[in-house]
Amino acid sequence: MTVCSAKEHKVTEGNRYIFGFLIALELFMSFSFLGYIHIEPISMTFSYIPVLIAGCVLGPKESTITGTVFGLASMWKASALYVTRGDAIFSPFMSGKPVASILMSVVARALFGFLVGVLYKLAKKSRFPKTGIVLVTTVGRAIHTFCVYLFMGVFFPEMGHTVADTLKETDQLDYLFFIVIVDSVVLLTYLFSRSRYMRNFISHIQSVDQMDIDRASRRRKMNLLFVLVIIAAVSVAVYFTNRIGRVMENYGLAWSTEMSYDLMHLQIQFLFGVISLAMLVIIVLTMNQKNSIYLYYEARLDGLTGLYSRQQFFQRGEEILRQMEYGRNGIGGCFLILDVDDFKEINDQYGHPVGDKVLKAVAAGLENTVGNHGIIGRLGGDEFVALVVEPFPQKEIENLLDRMKKNIAEKLADEEPMTFSVGVIPAEKQYNIDELYRNADRLLYEAKKHGKNRTAFGYRFRGTD
Repeated sequence: MTVCSAKEHKVTEGNRYIFGFLIALELFMSFSFLGYIHIEPISMTFSYIPVLIAGCVLGPKESTITGTVFGLASMWKASALYVTRGDAIFSPFMSGKPVASILMSVVARALFGFLVGVLYKLAKKSRFPKTGIVLVTTVGRAIHTFCVYLFMGVFFPEMGHTVADTLKETDQLDYLFFIVIVDSVVLLTYLFSRSRYMRNFISHIQSVDQMDIDRASRRRKMNLLFVLVIIAAVSVAVYFTNRIGRVMENYGLAWSTEMSYDLMHLQIQFLFGVISLAMLVIIVLTMNQKNSIYLYYEARLDGLTGLYSRQQFFQRGEEILRQMEYGRNGIGGCFLILDVDDFKEINDQYGHPVGDKVLKAVAAGLENTVGNHGIIGRLGGDEFVALVVEPFPQKEIENLLDRMKKNIAEKLADEEPMTFSVGVIPAEKQYNIDELYRNADRLLYEAKKHGKNRTAFGYRFRGTD
C-alpha cells in the first residue's frame, strides 16, 4: 500500500488524465470539422496536432499511441463510398489491399508519433529546449507527410507519391500561416504543462487517487456517467440518422444499398464524434472534481506544520486500517504518539516563535523518518501522532525514533536541547483508530510519569527482535 504524507504529495504516476484528454481530443478532431478546415483558398489539417502535443508534453510512448488512434480514425473515415480514390487507399475495405492500407493508415501514423516523440525528448534535453520544440513542431507536418508517402510509395506506387514529394506543400498559400498556428499551440501547451499551476493541479488530482478518498463512490458515479453518455450519444446518432431518412422520403428519394451503407458509416462516425466530445467533458469534470476534493482536504490540514489535522488524521487513519495487511499475529503496523517534554516552559522562556520553530522541526523530523512508512498528524499543541503501516519490530522502531531525534536536533542546533516522550502501540486488527490512540496515550502518560525522555512500548512489542 502506498501512503503519502499530507504535506507533500509527490506525483508518482504518469499524466494519464492528460493522455486520456489527448486521445479523446484526437478522436473528436478526427470526427468533426476541427480536424480539417477548408475555407477557400486555405486548407489546413489539424488532426495530427494532439500527436505533437502528446510527444512534447508526455513522451514517445504516448505520442505513438495517439498516432495509432489518429491512424485508426483516418482508416475509418476513408471507408465510405463517397470518398475520393485518393482517400480510399487508406481503407482496407475500399483499396483492394487491406494489409497495405492498414500499414499506411495506422503504422505510418504510429511511426510519425514515435519519431516526433523522440525528437521532442531530445529537444527538451538540449541547451535551448524551447527553440528545439519549435523546430520539431515546424517540421512535424513534413515528418507526417514523409511517413505517409513512404508507405504510399511502397504499397501504392500507382498514386505517384514518393518521399521526395514531402516538401512540395511548403510553397502553398496556407503553409506559413498553418505552421505559425501549430507552433504557437504546441509551445504554449508545453509551457502551460510546465507551469506551477498545472504541476500543482496534476499533483492534487493524483494525490486524491492515492488517498483513496471516497474512491468506490466516485468510481460508481463515473461508471454511471459513462453509461449515460454512451446511451445519449447512441440516441442522438440514431435520431438524426432517422430524421435524415424521413427528409429523403419526403422528397421522394429512394434508398439504395450504397446510400444505406454511407448513412450507416456517417451514423457511426457521428456516434464516435459525440462520444469523444462527451469523454472530453467527463475528463475535464473529473479532473476539476478531484482538484476541488484535494483543496477541500488541504484546507483542513494543520496550518503550522502542514500535517494532517486531528479530524483528517483520524479519518484517513481509519481508511488505512481497513486496507492494512495484517500478519499471522494480527499486527499490521504500529501507532505512536509523541509529545515534546516541557513545551510550555519553552514557550514561556523563549517565546512562541521559538516554540513554533520547535514544532516545525518535530514535524519535519517525523516526515523524514516515518513519512515514507505511514501518515502523520498534529492533534494540537505539541502532540504528534503517526500511523506506521509496516510491521516493524521494536528495535527498528527505536532506530526510527533515534534518527528522528537526531534529525530534529540538527534543525534546532541553535536552540536549547530538548527531549521527547513517546508511546508506541501495535496496530492490531481488533482495534480501530480511536482505540489505538487511547492505548498509545496511556503509554505516553507512563513515559512522562517515569521521568520523560522515554519511549513506552505496548506489550506485543516485548520480546520481539
